[in-house]
Amino acid sequence: MKVDPVRLRALDILNRVLDGQALDSLLDENLEALKLPQEKAFLAELVRGTLQWRGRYDHVIAHFVSKRPPRDPRLLNLLRLSLHQLLALDGVPPYAAIHQGGELCRKSVSPRLVGFVNGLLRNVKRAVLDGDESEDAQANSDLRVRRLRPVFEQLEADPAAWLAAWHSHPLWLVRRWIERYGLDCASEICQWNNQPVNLAFHVLAPAEPAEAAAYLAEVDCPVLLRDYGRTLVTQNRLSRVQLTGILEQRPDLIVQDPVVQEATAWLTQGLLEMEIPAGNLAGATDPDTGLSGHDLRCLDLCAAPGGKTAHLAATLPDPWRITAMDNRRGRVRLLGGTLKRIESRSVDMVLADGNNPPFAAGTFSAVLLDGPCSGTGVLRHHPDGRWRLNPETLVRNGKILGELAASAVDLLAPGGCLLYATCSLESEENEDVLDALLEGRDDLEPVIEAGSDTDLEWRRGWLPPEAGGDGFFAARLRKKY
Repeated sequence: MKVDPVRLRALDILNRVLDGQALDSLLDENLEALKLPQEKAFLAELVRGTLQWRGRYDHVIAHFVSKRPPRDPRLLNLLRLSLHQLLALDGVPPYAAIHQGGELCRKSVSPRLVGFVNGLLRNVKRAVLDGDESEDAQANSDLRVRRLRPVFEQLEADPAAWLAAWHSHPLWLVRRWIERYGLDCASEICQWNNQPVNLAFHVLAPAEPAEAAAYLAEVDCPVLLRDYGRTLVTQNRLSRVQLTGILEQRPDLIVQDPVVQEATAWLTQGLLEMEIPAGNLAGATDPDTGLSGHDLRCLDLCAAPGGKTAHLAATLPDPWRITAMDNRRGRVRLLGGTLKRIESRSVDMVLADGNNPPFAAGTFSAVLLDGPCSGTGVLRHHPDGRWRLNPETLVRNGKILGELAASAVDLLAPGGCLLYATCSLESEENEDVLDALLEGRDDLEPVIEAGSDTDLEWRRGWLPPEAGGDGFFAARLRKKY
């Protein structure tokens, strides 16, 4: 049996991701090179599944080696890839996973290590797979899980270590979540991050959600209408081709997580209720800002890929005008593609750095800063994301976000609002940034809702899975003068 070219592609992608290359672009490039739908699906599952369960597989490797685990990253990726086929893919016969593991080792790692690879995989097979099986795939999957659990028993004295290994997360991150949210909540977050993702659509106003739902049902994409009235959640997983076709036919739909939709609505609620800043009365123009009552302006400071920009453009009525900005040409092109598809005519695009924006101070009545962060609230979408992070990432991002937030405040007119958002669960990128910003400026204050019982209602966090979607953080502040 020769080396399977799909498995060979998968191993190459895993090695390149380990070297720092971006998963999404690599996977897209390789999927385009394959013709058969089943090959595309197999490649995507091999790559994404191996990355998702890397932590679990590393513990299995350490358990079954007689000495210390291998350090060669290529060999580790090969073993992870083979274990994913053995332990998670019902459609792959064990003999094929083991044989292909040996052949991949011979071709891509070292012929001298073929015996080691085959021996380890056979030991795992005997411990986890050998025995009575049924014709029910789910029953077999449950049986594999029960047989695998004893391999992790030695970690049970340390709940963080067990959670990290079994649910495949970095140990340092799990310890943080336990300390902040408690063991039960941290466990729920880890489990949530390994669940399949059902896509959600936001129906852009003024389109009717019921009509959009009826259309989706007709094209074999049944959806459920969520409590937030413009959110449609798919009941089945969509292929890339199916999703592309839907978006091409329906410019009134954008892909957006339900929590992000809820948070965006909460953020913009303040804009819909705010008073026009002094000096911008209808028909008059402020000589310092150039704003008029007919030209309220909102800046989306880090706008690509454009989902929140589209949401803003559909939500904010005249006299609002949206400016969408990002700092890289590729991201601005991505943003432009989104705005062109949704046929938006109320958005201006700008290529610029948020720390050196091409606008005068006080130009905007609102600035949305959904800045660069660790993305710990959206790890279920990015199986490689959890392995790219370290504690220094959070500190570095916090500094960047603080600088961008200060720049955003400078761009606000008196009375204008800063809408702060991240898809992070970490305080360094959320509360700490805002606390430092408020401490360092006397021209900024939280937006406290009328009748609020607590002064903390100006900022909100959404935790998965309790929120029913991604983890998110949002806050609203106002420039006093």
